[in-house]
Amino acid sequence: MPGNLGQKVLNHMGLGGQHPQQPQQQPHQPHQPQHPHQPGQPHPNHHPHQPNQPHNQPNHPHQPGKRTVNEDERVLCTHGKGTYPRLARLSDGSILSSFTRREGNERVLQVSKSTDNGRSFHDFAEVTRGVGDVDNMFLLEVAPSVILAAFRNHDVGPGGPRHFRITVCGSSDGGRTWRFLSQAAEKGAPLGLWEPFMRLGRRGEVQLTYSQEFAHDNQNTMRVISHDQGKTWSKPEIIDGAKERLRDGMNGIAETADNGRDALVMVVETTRYGTFNIEAAISYDDGATWQHRHEVFVPPRGHNAGSPQIASWPDGSMAVIFMTDEDSPKVEWTKHASIKVCFSERPQNGKLHWSRPTVICPMASCWPGILALDHHTLLTTYDCGGPKGKSITWRPH
Repeated sequence: MPGNLGQKVLNHMGLGGQHPQQPQQQPHQPHQPQHPHQPGQPHPNHHPHQPNQPHNQPNHPHQPGKRTVNEDERVLCTHGKGTYPRLARLSDGSILSSFTRREGNERVLQVSKSTDNGRSFHDFAEVTRGVGDVDNMFLLEVAPSVILAAFRNHDVGPGGPRHFRITVCGSSDGGRTWRFLSQAAEKGAPLGLWEPFMRLGRRGEVQLTYSQEFAHDNQNTMRVISHDQGKTWSKPEIIDGAKERLRDGMNGIAETADNGRDALVMVVETTRYGTFNIEAAISYDDGATWQHRHEVFVPPRGHNAGSPQIASWPDGSMAVIFMTDEDSPKVEWTKHASIKVCFSERPQNGKLHWSRPTVICPMASCWPGILALDHHTLLTTYDCGGPKGKSITWRPH
C-alpha cells in the first residue's frame, strides 16, 4: 500500500503534525426516520448471517490482531439530548460532535467540542434552527479553523414536504459561529434529498455525496463538488446505484489502499432483499466511479440493517458501524434496533472480507457514526437516549 496512507489518515485525524445568515425556517413537522420504503419479500436465494458473537471479535483468517469494543460509553454533549450524532476532527486536535435536538417546536442543529481526544464533550455552538425538516448534519474541516456543515433543510406543508435542500453553512473560527453559504442541491417535491456526507478530494476540493429518490423504491448516491470551500457546487451526478432499482442511502466513505493503489470504500444501506442490508463498493479514482460492489452484512430473513458509516485505521483496515433489528422478535424499522460493527482488512484485488458483527450498543439505539482517533482507536457514536459513544481499540497479535 502507498507509504503515505497512514500519514494521510492521521492528517485527517488532525494528528499529522505534532471554518450568520440562517437557512430559511420552515413549518415544523415531527421527526420521521428517512426510511419510507415498505419492506417486501427477501430474495429467495438469501442466506442470512448466523447469530452474532459477543463483544470481543473472534479470530478471522483475514483479521490479524484483536479488536475490542470498550465499555467506556460517554455522552457527546453537556445536556445529554440529541440524535444523529457525527464527529469531525480539527487540525488543532480537537473534535466536534454534531447532532439534532428539540427545543419547543424547533429543531436545533448543535455542535459540542472535545479537547481531550473524545473522552468528554461540552456544548459549543449552534449552526442553525428551524421549524421545518432540518436534520442529518455532517461537519468537515476544509482548512485550519474553516469548517463546513451540510444538512437536509426541507420546506414542509400540510401535505408533507414541498421543497428539498441540502444546505451548507460555514464557520471561519473553528465552529464557534456560522453563516449560510450555499444550497449544494435542491429540488421540488415529490421525491427527496437526504443524508449528506463530505470529504476532501486529492486536489483539496470538497466532495459532497447524498441520497436522492427517483421513485419510492429507487434511490441513488449523488455527488457534487466545490472548489471554493462550499460557496458554489458542480451539477449533481449519480456516482453509484443507477444500474439497479434499489433504495441506496446513508453513504459513508473511508480511505484505504489495495495492493499499493490508493482506494476508497463506500458503504450504503440498500434493499436488495426487500428489507434493508449493508453493501459496499470500491473506488480507485478518488470517488468518481465505483466497482466491486458486495455485501457487508445481511440480517436474517425479514429483518433490517441500515444507517452505515465507515472509518479506517492508518494501516488501511476498516470498521463499518450500523444499526440492525436482527435481534428483535418484533420488526418495526427503524425501531427495536441495536448498534453493531463489522471489520475488514484493506482490500486485496478488489476483495474485502468482512467479519461477523460485534455489538456496540445492545439497547434500543439508532443513527450511528464513527471516527478514527489515532493509530489504534476508533470512536463510535449513536443515539441511545441521547448522543453517546464508545471506543474500539485494535492491537496486533
